[in-house]
Amino acid sequence: MGNPEPSLRNTREGVTTRREALPTYCCTKCGEHKPEPEFYKKDRNGRRDTTCKACRIISQRERTLGVTQEDYLSMFTKQRGRCGICDQRLYSKRYKAFAVDHCHTTGRIRGLLCTRCNTAIGLLKDDPIALQRAIEWTKV
Repeated sequence: MGNPEPSLRNTREGVTTRREALPTYCCTKCGEHKPEPEFYKKDRNGRRDTTCKACRIISQRERTLGVTQEDYLSMFTKQRGRCGICDQRLYSKRYKAFAVDHCHTTGRIRGLLCTRCNTAIGLLKDDPIALQRAIEWTKV
């Protein structure tokens, strides 16, 4: 039968609706105010990180791979916003950016891949022979 008084939906205990605004936090890197889900949880007590997820990803990419945001955007434009292998656009609610694919031996940056293609190459350990066998296997 439903709630007889729709105006009380957002005041009932334990019920969340679209009307209730999420708390916002200010990112210490970009200075933007963003809703709570845009920040990683720091601990089990529910405290949030002071840097938003987007800024955290950018800084980690720069620190570990040496790829700046300008480099990333340049690769993104060069690849027309598509994965380097499957040529698909990034249509994911979970992942907001492409993975920067690189050779684990030399550290050379190869380009941008979607999560599925990056995972597939990683599971085959970047081995061209294993990749060729996988190609032959799918032709059967």
